[in-house]
Amino acid sequence: MPQDEASLDLFGAVDGVELIQKTPLFASLGFEETQRLAELTRIETAPRGHLIIEQDSLGQALYIVREGEVTVWRRDSGGQRDRITTLGVGELFGEMSLIEDALASVDVEVSSDEAAFVVVPRDGFQLMLESNDRLAARIYKAFCRTLSDRLRHMTTRYAELHDEPAR
Repeated sequence: MPQDEASLDLFGAVDGVELIQKTPLFASLGFEETQRLAELTRIETAPRGHLIIEQDSLGQALYIVREGEVTVWRRDSGGQRDRITTLGVGELFGEMSLIEDALASVDVEVSSDEAAFVVVPRDGFQLMLESNDRLAARIYKAFCRTLSDRLRHMTTRYAELHDEPAR
């Protein structure tokens, strides 16, 4: 993915900190921890149609949308894509790649003319957590909350789509 070197220098620590602080996943971090995480980040941009994450590939980073939008797709065995959701500024994706070695379950594609992301690379993130057990515990707890919220939402959505009465 192309990187704008000026964006890396000017925004990596500034916009990175602001977006990280506004992201519920990292809300439990103190200022110094947020700053440390922001120092790991880089800014990347991509044009419409660029595939940020490809289903069945190993993810390497968490992405926070800084500008633009992305669409999340799920491909079936025949290659047919179903739209899952669209994510905008401040929303994140790819977080599971930070904590597990499983293959991505979706495609994530730029759906606006262009999009920019704060990127948290897996390797640096893992090193940061390994060096601070208390920070790791807070972040893993936040991951659990995020996953719980998503599971609750998907369970509700599933029930609505199938319109099955409770037994």
